[in-house]
Amino acid sequence: NASAPNTVALSAVSPAPAAINVATSTPITLTFSHPMMPGMEQFMDLHQGNVTGPVVPMNCAWNAGITVLTCTPASPLAAATQYTIHVGAGMTDGNGEALEMDNWMSTGGQWATSGMMGGMHAGQSTGMMGSGWKQGSHFGMLFQFTSA
Repeated sequence: NASAPNTVALSAVSPAPAAINVATSTPITLTFSHPMMPGMEQFMDLHQGNVTGPVVPMNCAWNAGITVLTCTPASPLAAATQYTIHVGAGMTDGNGEALEMDNWMSTGGQWATSGMMGGMHAGQSTGMMGSGWKQGSHFGMLFQFTSA
């Protein structure tokens, strides 16, 4: 049924949202219930502080089934610091369908709204408010944790 909502769930986020004392060497992992479109890692960032903070350089790769995205920061995270995982609303599943993010709140997500965004990602011409980051009235989901 083409009108049915896309039910790809974000089944796990690691580090867990609101986690504290996260090891500074911990990779960031997103686990989806169905295969995603290759290249969707471009719509996942890690910010130091809140979503307007600096973007942490990372290397990201999908598992063979394109259901688990693992991103490893280029250098260890700063100690005793809040971080925000930003998953852009432009992510699509393996069929190119937009994701229904409403059910992601159950995994500890918070909507990213235009009032929170306030700018562009470093080094990106389109910025976080550009194509791929927005769907409807929101700019994806945010998940926060604090390093050890």
